[in-house]
Amino acid sequence: MPSWTPGSYLIRDYAGQVERLEARAPDGTNLPVTKVAKNRWRIDTGNADEAVVAYDVWAGSLSVQDSWVESDFALLNGASLYLYSEESRNLPQHLEVVRPADWARVYVALPGPDSQGPYRAQDFDELVDSPLLAGNAAEYRFEAGGAEFALVNYGETEQWDSDKAAEDLFRIAQAHLDFWDVNPFDRRYLFVNILLSGKSGLEHDHSTVIMGSPSLMRRREDYVDWLALASHELFHAWNVRRMRPRALSEYNYDEEVYTRELWLAEGLTSYYDNLLLFRAAVVTVQELFDLLATEMQQFELQPGRLVTSAELASFDSWVRHYKPTANLINSNSSYYRMGSLIGFVIDTAIRQDTNGRRSLDDAMREMYARYGSLGEEVGGYPAGALRDIVTALASKETGALLHTLLTTATDPDIDGALDWYGLTLVRAPDRQAAEDAGKPVPVDFGVTWRPDTPLLVVEHVLHGSTAAEAGILPNDELLAIDARRTTRENHLALINALKPGEVVTLTLSRHQRLITREVAVQHAIPAKYLITTKPSVSRREEGRLENWLGRPLQIAR
Repeated sequence: MPSWTPGSYLIRDYAGQVERLEARAPDGTNLPVTKVAKNRWRIDTGNADEAVVAYDVWAGSLSVQDSWVESDFALLNGASLYLYSEESRNLPQHLEVVRPADWARVYVALPGPDSQGPYRAQDFDELVDSPLLAGNAAEYRFEAGGAEFALVNYGETEQWDSDKAAEDLFRIAQAHLDFWDVNPFDRRYLFVNILLSGKSGLEHDHSTVIMGSPSLMRRREDYVDWLALASHELFHAWNVRRMRPRALSEYNYDEEVYTRELWLAEGLTSYYDNLLLFRAAVVTVQELFDLLATEMQQFELQPGRLVTSAELASFDSWVRHYKPTANLINSNSSYYRMGSLIGFVIDTAIRQDTNGRRSLDDAMREMYARYGSLGEEVGGYPAGALRDIVTALASKETGALLHTLLTTATDPDIDGALDWYGLTLVRAPDRQAAEDAGKPVPVDFGVTWRPDTPLLVVEHVLHGSTAAEAGILPNDELLAIDARRTTRENHLALINALKPGEVVTLTLSRHQRLITREVAVQHAIPAKYLITTKPSVSRREEGRLENWLGRPLQIAR
């Protein structure tokens, strides 16, 4: 049984959920089974030329990487369910689904004679790559650019406007097909949308599974986030599913598969998922700027960006990204955000080098032409492939810049890139607004608080903060500021009454002991960044901006 699932780079040890595995010969004779490793079994077949293996799997995790079965529906992910042998892995696979009579449909991106199955996969990899939803769901079909799509909603409520969601997905799909100028789909692509809780997604060749809340359309910001997630997973149909790093060209399901290119597979996907929302005309330019500003704020919030390079963050995904610790914010940075902002800066550099005639768009299309499923070269792209293409499209200097940004813990010059388009990044708008109004500025100690408890428990302590200098640690509970009882309800009022540079005494609980620490007050961690146009945007800057965004703008003068 696989130990991990493609697209989610963490050993999950699915075999731990297998129970009562047994094997029989075609005549019903029991065949001895011995477990020989954590995820491997050996069957003594004797003289039998076939073996029927039966086993139970505990399916109690509703996530995009695992499986869930209840009385109303089932979400099945292949890596957590299916067994294989080295001999059977490359053979055609048949899947038959037996469902309750009151479950109307099975949704899976596999060919089959009818909705009952059996479904057919060309090999085990395709079987694993085909998650399955069974139950009573609502389906909304549409066509874009010659490709067929369907939005499949489970958990619809009156708060969810499915017609609008399907219309927006149509626009997004059209923008993606226009971007790549290649239709990779030989069958319908499914957006399997589980409207119960959470926020996550996982990509597949002909589908994606997305988790979300049924109420997320009530707030425009939440719905835009859902659109960005859908856009991200669809972009993966090209970038990572059909155009992969060489290390991922063939999956080793037993163990970690290391690659230094997740900044490209995930990070550049994160750059384009937002940009293509605007090109698809489903978000406003301000909404796009807000998405980009959030990427920049969350990137710069992590001191670990100055410790771990984009390539190392990719390589260490197996032990860092999916295994959060209290210190991860200080020792690591997300290859999603690093790659996204590196993509933005390199895109701008290519446009500068070529006077707007070329862009990262062209580099990505050239990558696909060479290394995509129908490309000139097979076996996945090697390290340095994009750098070589960027060098050829733009300049040696831009290729060298890309290499530096990937291999060293160096901040990409996002301010310089924004300035070329006539834009400015405001890093502390709340502080600026308070100063302009003559009001107290937001302050804190450089910590974040755990959101899962009513107590004031420290989640992260940022390197370089006054809290770090004072020796405050994650999991310390704040009880009082200058001997005044401090709670979740009043802590903001107490903290914001202080001034930057003021020294206060904090009473903390650590391992059931009371301790005190003197800490200086600092400017608050910015809650958000803003991207704005410069006071005077030139015609040239406006043209660059429109060329980058791919749609005409109305800029006030």
